[in-house]
Amino acid sequence: MALVVVTGGSGRAGQYVLADLKAAGYEVRNVDQKPAEGARYLHAELTDLGQTVEALRGAERVVHLAAIPSPGRHPESVVFGRNVMSTWNVLEAAEILGIEKLVLASSVNAVGLAYSQHRIQPAQFPVDETQPPRPEESYSLSKWVGEEMAAAFARKRPVQIASFRFHALWDVSHRRSSEPPQPDPLRGARDLWGYTDIRDAARACRLALEANWEGHETFFLTAADTTLGIPTMEATRLAYPDVPVRRELPGFASAFDITKAERLFGSKPEFSWRGATS
Repeated sequence: MALVVVTGGSGRAGQYVLADLKAAGYEVRNVDQKPAEGARYLHAELTDLGQTVEALRGAERVVHLAAIPSPGRHPESVVFGRNVMSTWNVLEAAEILGIEKLVLASSVNAVGLAYSQHRIQPAQFPVDETQPPRPEESYSLSKWVGEEMAAAFARKRPVQIASFRFHALWDVSHRRSSEPPQPDPLRGARDLWGYTDIRDAARACRLALEANWEGHETFFLTAADTTLGIPTMEATRLAYPDVPVRRELPGFASAFDITKAERLFGSKPEFSWRGATS
């Protein structure tokens, strides 16, 4: 089986990605600042191009998760600089080494949502990949710039790159300690009441690497439902009464259009916090 390098594999999401790839028979290499159990490990500083090239050498596919995962804990220049340069170096190293399949961890915040100073008005419901990006602060801007860099690299050579717009990655312990429902739709309106189960995220990374297309594509990857305790259409009417509805969202359906991932590589969310115990 092919060697897949997972950057940031020691992180919360990375460990799920490593486990999913290993279960599917792939050889994996975890590139991080600290090791994780059960995977071959290489310490590397991804803001250094030389180290990044060596970290990716021998790989056929890459899942790039390494990043500062949110604003607020580091100066904004550090968040932006580390996230952008590590992504640039992964893309550059992949080009140098001839690696043709990559998955990059972007964020729903690439379009400007949870961390924006003011609530962003969606262009329509459900929100899809045509939503105009309006990032404001360092983290969201770094994710949008990462997508633009991926698109630029994909214009230079035949390559397949997926930028996954993850949303509030949840695992079992998170669900047990923070289970919704949210009774007030205005409270969660800034981030459109979304989340992503990490198991679905991990499987999507593998499925994208196994699929075939050419160029760079962005994908919203969220759960099929919301964190709300009221129907989604009711919430959208209360929080965003002036936003047009392109397609009705039955029950607690996600406010994001997540069908593109299913069309291109067969990824469909399986897990929900509702009634889940594991």
